[in-house]
Amino acid sequence: MKHTLKALSAVAVLAAAALPLTANAVLIDGIEVGTGGNFHFVASTIMEQKVGGGIITAVGDQLEGVGLVTQIFDGATLVWSALPGQELTFSFGGYTANNVAANHITFTGGSVSFFHDLAADADFKTGAGFTDGSDWLTLAGTSFLDTVTGTNATLVSDGTLLGASISGTGIGLLSVTGGLAGGFFDTNGITAIGTGNIADFEINSSFNNQTSPFLFGTHGTANISQPAVSVPEPASLALVALGLLGIAGSSRKSKKK
Repeated sequence: MKHTLKALSAVAVLAAAALPLTANAVLIDGIEVGTGGNFHFVASTIMEQKVGGGIITAVGDQLEGVGLVTQIFDGATLVWSALPGQELTFSFGGYTANNVAANHITFTGGSVSFFHDLAADADFKTGAGFTDGSDWLTLAGTSFLDTVTGTNATLVSDGTLLGASISGTGIGLLSVTGGLAGGFFDTNGITAIGTGNIADFEINSSFNNQTSPFLFGTHGTANISQPAVSVPEPASLALVALGLLGIAGSSRKSKKK
């Protein structure tokens, strides 16, 4: 999913091994997540497919996949990076296509589950090793208004999405439902456009189905991020502005008395 497919270099791995714990670091099952509340999970490699194989081509098709988190940032600070003998993986599924066009596909439903494992055994060639270890974090798709179709969706993909060669980007919202880290990340910091639903994470991705040795034909990268503070919807901002004007007016009247 986001940017081009890449892997951590040996230099990056060695540098990560030397990372000190940040002040007041929060450790969850051996993974440092920082303290700032502005988190960014970097999944340098993911693969996905239509359930049963192939690409999404029709309403009702379901998307599934797996990925490997290689870094966690707290704001601009790198707080965790994958080391030999440790991995943070995830699987996703249940995303059901409800609008399908050549350059725009929307999905409803969906869930993502993260697993922390002390045996680095995830294998993109076989699809094995992505769902073992501790149940670290579970998320569910959160509906927002897709302005292109006028319908609600939990995930939207844009690009060249039908045919022999596909590539594109995706964006979606996720809410915490459980896991060892669930209480820490359940911040309700995102208000979904058009629905008012509350979410905890935004996912951005990029993908293509160029030739690869992976089990699933489509692959790419993903960034799963959580804002430090909630950003109000435009309607909420307007109400705040009206409230401030009312306060200012009352203040002026008081001064005239």
